[in-house]
Amino acid sequence: MKRQFILSTLLLCCVLGIAAQPRIVGHRGCRFNTKENPVTPNYENTISALKFAQSLGIYGAEFDINLTSDGKLVVYHGPNVPGYDKKIQEMTFKETRKVVLPGGHKIPTLKEWFKQAKKHPETKIIMEIKKHPTKELETEAVEKSMALAKKMKMQDQLEYTSFSEWICQEIHRIDPAAKVLYISSGDNVHDAQYLKDHNYNGMSYENKSFMHNPQLIKDCKRLGIETTIWIVNTKEQWDWAVANGLDFISSDHPERIKAYRDELLKK
Repeated sequence: MKRQFILSTLLLCCVLGIAAQPRIVGHRGCRFNTKENPVTPNYENTISALKFAQSLGIYGAEFDINLTSDGKLVVYHGPNVPGYDKKIQEMTFKETRKVVLPGGHKIPTLKEWFKQAKKHPETKIIMEIKKHPTKELETEAVEKSMALAKKMKMQDQLEYTSFSEWICQEIHRIDPAAKVLYISSGDNVHDAQYLKDHNYNGMSYENKSFMHNPQLIKDCKRLGIETTIWIVNTKEQWDWAVANGLDFISSDHPERIKAYRDELLKK
């Protein structure tokens, strides 16, 4: 009985320790250097990368959405495409299907991405809808992606983020209950009260945006706004995120960050 109590206590402490840490998100669907993974090379925003993120048992995988010139939704960061003079939003859907990415990967459609995501509902997917040249195109991207999410019953697994405030507003216009994170970089970022007043559920800011203004994290906690910091690829960056109480970290190398976190929890 005593041994069972000790084991139960240790397990509880481990669970509580993990819960107190920032939750880990794979950046661009788990982007990591193919040179360091020569046997099974992955490439950002591919189905292979999503599968890798799902295998890690992390909180989620962030990915990027663009409209092609003929109005199809593809999972790709952009704006440039290796070996092509056109940017991703200037290419037709047929052209994107001919692109061969490093490692022999293809550019997925949003439907293909959702299909793989549904196999692991425990892994959240955070969809960044990229900026487009006009508000009309941004609205089209929002409406089409959210319609597909509804059709495939992805709402509970899906979160949204964008650099475009118009896109964020359009998401909430269609679904006020959707989880929307405003993403920005540099020092010219919105404060916590602005985000609260505009009904954002969270913010996703780069390292220096928080490091130059750690009070921002405290303000967000006070107002109930979740905080995500990107990109966290080193032990030092992870330590800073933990020490300052960030809710989420986004990493190109979530497998390394998770291993480091687990190592610390064992000590």
